[in-house]
Amino acid sequence: MESLQSWVSNNPAAGLLTTLQIFDREKQREYPITVTATDQATEPLIGICQINVVILDVNDNSPRFENTHYEYFLREDTAVGTSFLRVAAHDDDYGLNAAIMYSAAGGQMKYFQVNPTTGWVYVSQPISQKSFITEEIIATDGGNRSSKAEVRITVTSTINQPPRWERDSYEVVIPENTTRDTSIVTIKATSLLGDPRITYNLEEGLVPETNMPVRFYLTPNREDGSASILVAEPLDYETTKTFLLKIRAQNVAAAPLAAFTTIYVNVTDVNDNVPFFTSSIYEASVTEGAEIGTSVLQVSATDLDLGPNGKITYSLLPDRNGDYTFFRLDPTTGSIYTTSVFDREKKASYLLEVKSTDGSESARPGKYGQPNSDTAYVRIFISDVNDNKPVFTQSVYEVNVDEDRDVGSTVITVGANDEDEGANAKLRYQITAGNAGGVFDVKPETGVIFIAQPLDYEELQLYELHLLASDGKWEDYAIVIVNIVNKNDEAPVFGLNEYYGSVIEELDGLPVFVLQVAANDPDSSLDGGDVRYSLHGHGADDVFAIDENTGSIYSQKVLDREERALWRFVVLATDEGGEGLTGFADVVINVWDINDNAPMFTCMPSDCNGSVFENSPDNTLVMEMTAVDLDDSNVGLNAILTYHLIEDVKNELGEDLFEINPATGNIYVVGGMLDREKAEKYFLTVEAKDGGGLAGTGTATIWVADVNDHIPSFTQDIWHAIIPETSAVDSEVLEVVAADGDSGENADLTFSIIGGDPEQKFYIESHKGDQRASIRLKKNLDYEQPHERRYNLTIKVEDLDFYSVAFCLIDVEDYNDHSPVFSSQFVQLSPFFENTPVGTTVATVTAVDEDSGSNGNIRYSIKLDSDPAGEFAVDQDGHVTVAKILDREVIQEYSLIILATDQGLPARTGSVTILIDLLDVNDNGPGFEALYMPVVWENTPGPQLVYMTPTSNLLWVFDPDTADNGPPFMFSVPPDYQHTLDFSVTDNGNNTATVTALRSFDREKQKVFYLPIIITDSGSPSVSSTNTLTITIGDENDNSHEAGHKEIFVYTHRGW
Repeated sequence: MESLQSWVSNNPAAGLLTTLQIFDREKQREYPITVTATDQATEPLIGICQINVVILDVNDNSPRFENTHYEYFLREDTAVGTSFLRVAAHDDDYGLNAAIMYSAAGGQMKYFQVNPTTGWVYVSQPISQKSFITEEIIATDGGNRSSKAEVRITVTSTINQPPRWERDSYEVVIPENTTRDTSIVTIKATSLLGDPRITYNLEEGLVPETNMPVRFYLTPNREDGSASILVAEPLDYETTKTFLLKIRAQNVAAAPLAAFTTIYVNVTDVNDNVPFFTSSIYEASVTEGAEIGTSVLQVSATDLDLGPNGKITYSLLPDRNGDYTFFRLDPTTGSIYTTSVFDREKKASYLLEVKSTDGSESARPGKYGQPNSDTAYVRIFISDVNDNKPVFTQSVYEVNVDEDRDVGSTVITVGANDEDEGANAKLRYQITAGNAGGVFDVKPETGVIFIAQPLDYEELQLYELHLLASDGKWEDYAIVIVNIVNKNDEAPVFGLNEYYGSVIEELDGLPVFVLQVAANDPDSSLDGGDVRYSLHGHGADDVFAIDENTGSIYSQKVLDREERALWRFVVLATDEGGEGLTGFADVVINVWDINDNAPMFTCMPSDCNGSVFENSPDNTLVMEMTAVDLDDSNVGLNAILTYHLIEDVKNELGEDLFEINPATGNIYVVGGMLDREKAEKYFLTVEAKDGGGLAGTGTATIWVADVNDHIPSFTQDIWHAIIPETSAVDSEVLEVVAADGDSGENADLTFSIIGGDPEQKFYIESHKGDQRASIRLKKNLDYEQPHERRYNLTIKVEDLDFYSVAFCLIDVEDYNDHSPVFSSQFVQLSPFFENTPVGTTVATVTAVDEDSGSNGNIRYSIKLDSDPAGEFAVDQDGHVTVAKILDREVIQEYSLIILATDQGLPARTGSVTILIDLLDVNDNGPGFEALYMPVVWENTPGPQLVYMTPTSNLLWVFDPDTADNGPPFMFSVPPDYQHTLDFSVTDNGNNTATVTALRSFDREKQKVFYLPIIITDSGSPSVSSTNTLTITIGDENDNSHEAGHKEIFVYTHRGW
């Protein structure tokens, strides 16, 4: 499989194509694949198939608007229904996934609507709005993916108009190979104002069709006020066929206005793409002898150009070997056919070079009028037919083999040759006759003859094997002669499998004869009669030795039975003077005992210990005092032992306390009572004597073990402790001590709490190996619970048999562990008026503290950052009052945090938040919404409206009070205003007013007029305020220059 190896993989057995990565249809929509099918022959045949994989679309792209934002300057008198701006979005998906619908972001716009399918924005309501209107339009595709774009609309008056384009749109057609910096169109707009200057801008787009990435740029032409559009980067018809360029023209004014035009650029195709083959090398096979016209394979090329530029013609290129003459190529389909019958034995493969050519003159540099082309190689293999007989390299083979060769050993390798190849030349070998007893076999694939059964010269000395070689159709025969060579294969044999001998220990007069062995060689009639003996095993070199000629075995050292009583060896007999085969037998030698060892106590010198409880009765076993004798216990009396006490221990009456059994060495109690409190250990000297009169002694240490006969008791009857209620769990409260006269486990004491703690607030921890215990806290204490302020514990100490009790008084101290708590964390007060008098109580709060004494004494305060101006106060009874005059226009609502702090150390604090909303009182007069600075130009006849801003003649009003105390407003001029013939004020009835200049003015007579305007709100009672509007008379150049003079004084200063 070629040309898609990095994207898909092929299951070789099943032919199943599987993907290797995630595809992106927007990057590549189709993938041409060449799939090769190969059979399993040694020289396989090949078939080729062309597959075109089409990538289906999923909705993985959101719509993209052509521009980052849209802007339009719209006349205020534009008629309802007029379409003035088209927004457009692109979606890289396909079909329904790319079907785009347009809508307003908020559901609808105030003055405009957008056509859901075309994207045209049109006027839907008469426009009565300030200068700038900003809306958002959403583009949604068929899969519900969306994006937004901002639309900025500037509403212009009928007088102040934006520039006017010579044409509403421009259309340009250019070839895709247009060079950089080539001008494609000149555009021009004209300003309708006094200043003719125009600035041009090529609007930034978001998609390739709107110049992203940049393919065009704009250059202004200062000579005639026009602008040119030029090519910035190379174009590619196969990537982007059309462009929609949006150009902005803006005039030069205090409030500049702009107009837009659109340039439609159509790119035409040129022949700039090469018809590339889908693979650089193709492979196929054809059977020798196949008839002329047999189809071999089909090659394929692709060209991204269209029409004649992309029409592909295929051809075969001549080669120096003339391989192209044996095939023909269909120029339209790319199919290759045979024009000859092939013989593999003459030529096994052919290499063709194919060429693809498109249908018109190339636009690529260096082609000089020639079309685009590509080349590829096609390798064609001629598959074999079985038409040759195998032939052995020799007709007769001969080989000598020793009779002792191992089974599986190779005897000889035979071979045959076959001029065919692959499966037709694969040979199999077989033995057809002469293999008596099946002692030989042959590996059928390699011709290796090997030994299958053991050989024996005495049975058969020569084999004549008949061998067959076959390729499945043809056969050949050969003979293999095998001569068997005789070998010495019989080892010497001993008369016995195992020999026994004995020797007495401590004998001198070395060497000492022990025994003699003998072996016979079955091959003695041949060359194997010269036998040599050798002895093997521990001690065979230095303790014992053997005569290699006679087989006599001797002891070379004085032996000690207690070191080793039995010796075992292996004796070997080797023929051919010690160089041939070997036989073996076992030799066992016993060492006889003499009484040469005295008894010894194994526990000496420090481990002869025994123990017995005090007060034990007579015949109580104390310990076993055992000795050992290294002599042989199975022969005579050398190891038979008798025990007795050399030194015994006596009581106050002179009686022996212990006795020993003479036969076993067991020691028993015999007289009186043992008392550990008088003596805790005794020493006895014991003697052991063997039957030969040799003796040994040892000292036995007897320990008197304790009996539990003492009652444990506390060192105090009453214990006392004081702990704070905040003590941590597991902390120690008190350590108690007891005493017991016993020892060991009888003095191991256990402590426990048996009373006075029904809620199990405490536990007691015994100290191992020490007659002490710690009382520890098991659960937290709470002094605020009356029953947890004092405890009277009953504690118990006990050993294995006895116990006693004591009492422990524990007093709990209070700790400031509770914060003051209000009944609620938040209190929402009913709203009250901002003019509430100082000192008025607005709320009462109460906190409680479960601690006692100073830990529960509470003081109230207000958290500073919740009332930084100190407009409220709280007394120690929790009364919250107004402390300063309130003003809703400064602060409308409060989150007042009242703190309750106790007097503990450290102190603890609780809080409550009081939410306060102030009601409005009509205590503010209305005023101008902005600092208006209107200008009335001199010499302009009246009446004329006075513009408050460059775009509006409306005077807007602001009242800091609430709506109930605000609009509607009434406008008037004071009755005593002296310039009533100069200006008038008109109440528009919609909370705005307009000012009219009633006459023409002369700035040289009066530059500024101050117009007082009385504005009254609708509060109860209503409030009026007088606001002064400063009107400046604008200057015109209506006065000539007059002669004048100026005096200039020049001073110089000189220093010394």
